[in-house]
Amino acid sequence: MKDQNRITEEFKVKGMICSRCLKVLNDELRQAGAEIVEIELGRVVITFTPDKISRSHIEQVIRENEFSIIWDRQTLLAEQTKRWVINYIWNTNLEQKLSTFIAEKMEVNYESLSKNFSKVFGKTIERYGLLLKIERAKELVEYGEMNLSEIAYNLGYQNPSALSRQFKKETGMSLREYQKLGVTRRIPIDKI
Repeated sequence: MKDQNRITEEFKVKGMICSRCLKVLNDELRQAGAEIVEIELGRVVITFTPDKISRSHIEQVIRENEFSIIWDRQTLLAEQTKRWVINYIWNTNLEQKLSTFIAEKMEVNYESLSKNFSKVFGKTIERYGLLLKIERAKELVEYGEMNLSEIAYNLGYQNPSALSRQFKKETGMSLREYQKLGVTRRIPIDKI
């Protein structure tokens, strides 16, 4: 006989930006006694029995793993935008303009997405994209598989000096200086 007291609920989750986030939240919620029906970046659908695990405990598990629940539409839209910017920087060839890419993916006017993003996060989509590019450049330098020119072109810059200028402006050191450090000074994507 199926448990009639089971509840299925969807949670919109802020801060879920990578596959590792999905794994952590999936594992932690299962361990707490929830059954994961569906999980994807920014969203988890859970079935649970209130006498085994409460809704407040589920929320606590989410918070303890450095995520938060999104309650309003504006924040949800901004989080979706953020995930598409990350996808653009890490998974495309950057030939298409960021604004065009995001507007097409989200099927929303870019100007309204931009205003909403700035309101929620206190920075423009362009600024966020630039900060991601800097972190991606650090990552590519650390891998050591590309030279600085290849990294610049991979990140959509016309020449290496343009990337170097922006990198120095943001980090206080040149890309070559960073490369010579030999230590990781990357900022986690969810902290940008």
